[in-house]
Amino acid sequence: DVTYGWWVGNSVVTNRAGRFIGSHIGHTGLICFAAGGSILWELARYNPEIPMGHQSSIFLAHLASLGLGFDEAGVWTGAGVATIAIFHLIFSAVYGTAGLAHSLLFDPDLKDGPIPTTKKFKLEWDNPDNLTFILGHHLIFFGVANIWFVEWARWHGIYDPAIGEIRTIFPGYGDFGMVYGHQFDFLTIDSLEEVMSGHAFLAFVQISGGAWHIATKQLGEYTEFKGKGLLSAEAVLSWSLAGIG
Repeated sequence: DVTYGWWVGNSVVTNRAGRFIGSHIGHTGLICFAAGGSILWELARYNPEIPMGHQSSIFLAHLASLGLGFDEAGVWTGAGVATIAIFHLIFSAVYGTAGLAHSLLFDPDLKDGPIPTTKKFKLEWDNPDNLTFILGHHLIFFGVANIWFVEWARWHGIYDPAIGEIRTIFPGYGDFGMVYGHQFDFLTIDSLEEVMSGHAFLAFVQISGGAWHIATKQLGEYTEFKGKGLLSAEAVLSWSLAGIG
């Protein structure tokens, strides 16, 4: 019987958790398709004699910053970039199919499967324990993604604009004091070691917070105001990530 105003983020799917998940999976498919298609489009028109930034190269520039598309001598060749694009296109079809299945075939509210464990992730907007349980898993996934980025920089290396080449970076997972000291002067960060330390710190905070949310119950009384906040938070986060991207 939970009702919210039209302005409250995802209130239209209050009793349709399956549709909610389906729309998110479909959204992921669209992002994958856009990324794969745009990479191929930029790669087909890339001119090595012109800097990437001067030929509207956005996706190739992001891949280059991760050290992808270079040979052993540090020269841009585009090696492996087309493969990455094709994988994105394939996964976009998989995500799209899953999104349609959740939207058209599976139970709208996830009361009956399609997998028994899915019921644990059925959104119950008036159940704070359920919402914090789902939130905890999201935080852990974000933390794992940060660890992946730090380890990629450690073993493969990323592009360092200060020296104009790819180098491996591993500042360690324990220098959290330095990260904490930059909370008020983060604009002074001028090295990739500090950037990677920040990602390692985020991984620790997110995984710890995720485990806390999964293992504990919400503190304080659950009110309609808190429900609105949980529903609206994702909309704000999505627009923020879109702006960062």
